[in-house]
Amino acid sequence: MSREEIIQRISQDPFACFLGIELLELGQGYSKVSMIVGEQMLNFHGIPHGGALFSLADAAFAAASNSHGQTAVALSVGINYLAAVPVGTRLYAEATEESLGRRTALYRLAVTTEDNTLVALAHGTVYRKKEEWLAP
Repeated sequence: MSREEIIQRISQDPFACFLGIELLELGQGYSKVSMIVGEQMLNFHGIPHGGALFSLADAAFAAASNSHGQTAVALSVGINYLAAVPVGTRLYAEATEESLGRRTALYRLAVTTEDNTLVALAHGTVYRKKEEWLAP
């Protein structure tokens, strides 16, 4: 499978598309995605729902952890919410591989605004299955 096919397949994740999440960059163990905060993403306090922020970070996590072509599934994610943003804000999530092992890998997930304000920070661990989801 070509790099373009990998990017296309990850870009077509149904849940990410439903939320308007776009894949901006993909490298080995790295990804950057973005999403605009919409009215439907607010909680009853009128600020972005933690689930929306988590989903953005999780989309970056999934892309980066599966970028090697080996099937990777989440084992755990811990997230800290640091700032609220208004509707219409474009958010970015970057996933960076911190450790890659034979069976597990650890990623740092940062959600920021366009001016680089940190909105949420997370770490996620994946289990790396033996199977490849892409042809080598």
